[in-house]
Amino acid sequence: MSSTQPQSGLALAARYGVPFVLLSIPIWMTRVNAVVPEPYLDEAFHIPQAQAYWDHKWTHWDPKITTPPGLYLWSYLLCACALLLRGSPTELNAQALRATNVAAAAIALPLRLQTLLDSLRKERNTRPSGSWLSHTVLNICLFPPLFFFSGLYYTDILALLVVIEAYNWDLKRSTPNASAGPTVVFILLGVAALAFRQTNIFWVAIFFGGLQVIRTLRQSSSKTCQSPNIADIAKGGFKNELYDPQVSEASLADYFRTTLSLCAATLGNLGQVVVSSSPYIVILAAFGGFVLWNNGVVLGHKEFHTAGLHLPQMLYIWPYIFFFSWPILISPVINMILPKASLPKFMHYGFSDKQKGIPKILTVFAVVPVMLAIVHYNTIIHPFTLADNRHYVFYVFRILLQSHPAVKYAATIVYFLCGWAVISAFGFSTPTLPPRFIQTPKPAPASQQSVQKAQKAQKQSDSKKKPVKKVTQPPRTQQVTPEAFAKIQEAIKQRQLYQPGSPRVSFVLVWLAATALSLITAPLVEPRYFIIPWVMWRLHLPRQPTPLVYREQRPRDEKEALQAKIATNFPLFLETFWFLVINAVTGYVFLYKGFEWPQEPGKIQRFMW
Repeated sequence: MSSTQPQSGLALAARYGVPFVLLSIPIWMTRVNAVVPEPYLDEAFHIPQAQAYWDHKWTHWDPKITTPPGLYLWSYLLCACALLLRGSPTELNAQALRATNVAAAAIALPLRLQTLLDSLRKERNTRPSGSWLSHTVLNICLFPPLFFFSGLYYTDILALLVVIEAYNWDLKRSTPNASAGPTVVFILLGVAALAFRQTNIFWVAIFFGGLQVIRTLRQSSSKTCQSPNIADIAKGGFKNELYDPQVSEASLADYFRTTLSLCAATLGNLGQVVVSSSPYIVILAAFGGFVLWNNGVVLGHKEFHTAGLHLPQMLYIWPYIFFFSWPILISPVINMILPKASLPKFMHYGFSDKQKGIPKILTVFAVVPVMLAIVHYNTIIHPFTLADNRHYVFYVFRILLQSHPAVKYAATIVYFLCGWAVISAFGFSTPTLPPRFIQTPKPAPASQQSVQKAQKAQKQSDSKKKPVKKVTQPPRTQQVTPEAFAKIQEAIKQRQLYQPGSPRVSFVLVWLAATALSLITAPLVEPRYFIIPWVMWRLHLPRQPTPLVYREQRPRDEKEALQAKIATNFPLFLETFWFLVINAVTGYVFLYKGFEWPQEPGKIQRFMW
């Protein structure tokens, strides 16, 4: 994000203007406080519990609260510091408690997200203080379900923040020659993450642990397994040869091959894997101790939140992600589908042949029947889903289940196509084009007569001149042969395979595992439950592809450089606009389109995520 190239005034204005968009978060909270000053929905449980802690009633607990007390402890700490510094608040109301959530959403979360994104992309943060926030981080903070609950006193902001902070320390402790300090901090943060939401265990232990296992195996692997043969992959895994292609080049079968390779390599390096996984095992043990002590995962309302197998959650997530993220998906998907000749220059990314094309028929026949079976045998409707018309999910399920019996089966095509686009997005990368070999023309051979004339003229000229010191000429550089240049190109290509921002199949497998475990155990379908999977997906996407026309040659002037940046970053601006529109519409509906239930006259009900 730092650049040595000169930047236009417009680009600088955009960079410095990005952080100020975060002011929409406290503005949103201010409007909520003005229109809805009293606790609403789940706030009716959270706010009294936080007030009880403020009054030092540490043993008081509302049995209807399902999540641990991390949110209330955070608010207690912030409000106690504020009381010490400025003498208020002496009593906690909804406005004060919502402000503690806004502090996390508008200040702490963007800062830690940016640190994490810089680490993932392996960039040094040299941005000036007024432009410390990147566009990607801004869009994550504006993500509609995340933005909406930043103005209310819910657990979602803090549950995400502590996972992000744990990720930062996990990456720090995984660097070479790291001391034991970051590992201790990571374990403490991993345990603290469980105090905000129980499903965080799947991110701080399974997701981070899985990535650590892959890092360990890569350090042990001697070379890459090139054979697609199952037997060769299994044997290669025990010989420290990993089969792990890039997402952009992988087929459906490659995901099974990579799984086999990782399992074989893990067994072959079991000792190293166990040692490197010890911090995550400690966190898992802490969670297991909590479950035994609590006689279950959730704290309260256990009869409505018992863990079970809810496989359709892994179908619902794909249209969820596509609905919110289509601005950054649509152009690359068009590049994959349309032939090169049909693409306009500003949209042509120059994807390789392996990246292009629609899903194969065999893939459709392998995946869609499984989806149909899941829909038929495992569709679960929680009592709260069709009993509460204040949530948007209520209307989605009415369309799926009550419009026509065939609709829920026809939706599997939507699930499949959205899933294909979302997972393919990990492969939307366009590495820098390798240098081209330009053969310089050889000079035409001179005739013998012309050479003699030139030598005679040179002697006559030298006799008239004064003697001068002979200057030592630098040695002539040896020209690169086409064969040597081809080797240089191949080395550059191999280096680009491991560049930051180019996820491999192994990463997708770990992300899918953590996402599945965090979702399929929840009987209730809520957009809030998909926030962390979406954030992790969004953070690990490659950079926005630059159109090929701007990659083939350097910009000739500042105007052309600005055009290249606009063409590259247009999807990010479209994503920002889309999120702002959704936030404006859902915020307006929540604040000003309330309604009453016949059984509760005089009490305003409000639509929300």
